[in-house]
Amino acid sequence: MYDVMEGVKVVEVAEHTFAPAAGAMLADWGAEVIKVERGVGGGDPARHLAVLQRPGQKLNAFFEVANRGKRSIGLDLRRPEGREVLYKLVEGADVFITNLRADARKKLGIEPEELMGRNPKLIYARATGYGPKGPMADDGGFDYPSSWCRSGSAFNQTPLNGDAPPQQPGSVGDLCGGATIAGAISAALFRRERTGKGCLVDHSLYGMGAYIMTQSIAGASMAGTATPPNREVPPGAGNAMVRHYRTKDNRWITLCFLFDFWFPDFARRIGREDLITDPRFKDEASKFMNGVALAAEIQKEFDKHDYKAMQAILKGAEGVWAPVQNAGEVLADEQAIANGIVTPVTTYDGDTYYAAHTPGQFDGRPVGALMASPGYGQHNDEIARQLGFSEAQIEAMKADGLLVSA
Repeated sequence: MYDVMEGVKVVEVAEHTFAPAAGAMLADWGAEVIKVERGVGGGDPARHLAVLQRPGQKLNAFFEVANRGKRSIGLDLRRPEGREVLYKLVEGADVFITNLRADARKKLGIEPEELMGRNPKLIYARATGYGPKGPMADDGGFDYPSSWCRSGSAFNQTPLNGDAPPQQPGSVGDLCGGATIAGAISAALFRRERTGKGCLVDHSLYGMGAYIMTQSIAGASMAGTATPPNREVPPGAGNAMVRHYRTKDNRWITLCFLFDFWFPDFARRIGREDLITDPRFKDEASKFMNGVALAAEIQKEFDKHDYKAMQAILKGAEGVWAPVQNAGEVLADEQAIANGIVTPVTTYDGDTYYAAHTPGQFDGRPVGALMASPGYGQHNDEIARQLGFSEAQIEAMKADGLLVSA
């Protein structure tokens, strides 16, 4: 892990992925992160998403990527004694992270005014589905409906033939949201270093999704229409240079040739220099208006080559392109390995798995050694001792069910 957050103490009362991903990023950067999990039901519900696991798989990937590098304490916050333990943690913390809904925060006594009253220098990060104000302030949210669908992403991917929009490819809102929460927390910590002031940081899944779609949102505003202009394509038109093409062996390669001056080099590489002088494709506007015809000509050449051969043809091209890789291919990708984009994570029983690194690097080096997520309540005793509880008190709290027995 990095050392840029060394000495920063984080307490997290959060579940699933959105806010926990922020805690994981801060842990990768060197912060001490204590995950406080509910005292009943086995902790964070994300631990038990068995539907996401393959037979025989010991770890849950969704839980892992949002919780690596943390310590866990299982604590019954429904009871006043449990909340007092949490308050002790918060009083010595720099950051508090939660994504519990407003009614739960109030019930548990962890609203900003309560925790910042005990620690005025606290950075309190609150992640919600739709923001802390407005008619949906108390509504729960999940990544796909709250971030992807409500923001316009799903609409922009809805096929023009009337089929349903596709599902999102991963936890886009959750993971991007976690990264931007961590960035906002970092900015708040920087201000505190200058002024000594604590800070309430807010972020929402809806806000994350809208930011991802802000180009389309701004475009709709500028065009004075509720429908983004890029959905209005005349028959036969389209951008043949920004799309997927199927190879001979039924794999896909995507082109992102945004500038017309890249086209001649591409045409020569695929053996179709005639396309450069074809009057249908004489300039960028012509290529767009005859996009279907140009795409058909390009596809003829992709039909002649398999996935590996087509990559060799395009290697070094002036424009931007990429193979449509699967997750296993990313793990073995020389470029990903060379830059630490995939990095090893060690589990507490000594096994290793590989995951994507935290976005951003420091001092020109990869993130280094990372630890996997903790077991439920794995660090109960250790954390309780740090708070000054005796061994007898710790055992009594376990016997009483205040602390879970790990």
